[in-house]
Amino acid sequence: MNDSATFATGAQDAEPEALALLLVEARYERLHAAFMLAATALALGRPVTLFGMGSGVGAFCRSWEGVPDHAQGEAGRLNAGVAGVEVLREAIQEMGARMMVCDSGLKAMNLGAQDLIEGVRVVGLPTFMDCAGTARQLVF
Repeated sequence: MNDSATFATGAQDAEPEALALLLVEARYERLHAAFMLAATALALGRPVTLFGMGSGVGAFCRSWEGVPDHAQGEAGRLNAGVAGVEVLREAIQEMGARMMVCDSGLKAMNLGAQDLIEGVRVVGLPTFMDCAGTARQLVF
C-alpha cells in the first residue's frame, strides 16, 4: 500500500482511535458538529464518549429547552434534507456511544438526572477522564 492510500484509509492493523467529545456550550451549530463527528466516528468503528458540562448538558436532556436556537437549527437542517441533532443523537446512542454529563454542570443548569435521556450517566470530571483514557479529546 502506498503512503497516500495509507493516509486515506488509515493503517489496517491499528486499533481504532477513540474519540472523547466535550460539549461545553449548548449552541445548536456546535452540538450538530459534535454529533455529526460522533456519528461518523462510530460508523467507522471508533469508540466515542460524549461528555456534557456547563450548558452543554442541554444536549443530553429530554427537552431541548436548554438549546435556545434548537427549533431554528432543526428546521434549517430538515429543510436542507440533513439530519438534525435529534436524529443524530438517537443514532449515536444506537451505535453505542458512551454519554455522560458533569454532576456540577447539571446542578449549575438547575437540572437533575430525571431530565436526561435514557443511558446518560451523571459523573464527575475524574470519571470522564478515566473513561476517556488516551482518546483524542475535542471541545465543542
